[in-house]
Amino acid sequence: MLLNLYDVISVVGREEVVQAELGNLVSSYHGEAIKVTGKDSFEVTLKSVSKDNITVSCQVNVQMIRTCSRCLEEVECEYPLTIFRNINVAKKEAYVEDASDADEISYIEDCNLDVDMLVLDELYTVIPMNILCKEDCQGICKVCGTNLNESTCNCDQTVPDPRMAVFSDIFNQFKEV
Repeated sequence: MLLNLYDVISVVGREEVVQAELGNLVSSYHGEAIKVTGKDSFEVTLKSVSKDNITVSCQVNVQMIRTCSRCLEEVECEYPLTIFRNINVAKKEAYVEDASDADEISYIEDCNLDVDMLVLDELYTVIPMNILCKEDCQGICKVCGTNLNESTCNCDQTVPDPRMAVFSDIFNQFKEV
């Protein structure tokens, strides 16, 4: 969703509250496809602080589908976000409260705020890299690929010591057929 910032920037001290809704967001996070499923609307507060500087604040609960790191099943997750940014629209830089440096931003384009990109940018800082479908997830079999949470397999699960690989090769050369 794009919000036009021109009306807010044009008058210093002006504040505007806008209803927003996340679009169909599908993104990649460290090689994992993530899909935002929640479509709840939320309020975005835009306030002009000075010429070309605005503050953007909102609170949103993001529901998404992620992939379990062990068994590769889909998992529904919810992440509550509180976003507060000081944005210099002319320089395309954003400042957060606890950082001294400015970050370049990709969610401002020609005086328009891309709310979806703003939320994704904040989301990437709070979601964990790996997620499990349940605490005791067994994962998948390394040999046949069976989901070990749903069934068992008869594959050899012993993992040989890689330091002994040379001896194993010698043994296999002299083994009788």
